Amino acid sequence: MAKISSILYTLATILIIVGALFILQDDTYGILILGFGLVLNIVYRAINIDFKKIESFDWLELLKLGSMIFMATACLSFILELEQKFNLLIVSIVLDLLVNMKEISFKKKA
Repeated sequence: MAKISSILYTLATILIIVGALFILQDDTYGILILGFGLVLNIVYRAINIDFKKIESFDWLELLKLGSMIFMATACLSFILELEQKFNLLIVSIVLDLLVNMKEISFKKKA
């Protein structure tokens, strides 16, 4: 399960980056690719959430849950064609990166 989880996270990250690059080039497929990457990221976060820590009100786990909800709101803003959809998207991605900083590592695993 750990291997599938890391593949899902890597695929979601790649799709988010590629989708953002397509959006910058004014390509219509960029929003679709980016949205799919965000949905995969939400699925990954939902799989790895620790419900026991949420029940005990662990603040970091509650922040992770809030980040997931905010990212889902950003995805819905594209479907609903809200005016601030790109701002919500940028804030949700930055918030997700800040909350889940432990998963981003530049060190080589031994």
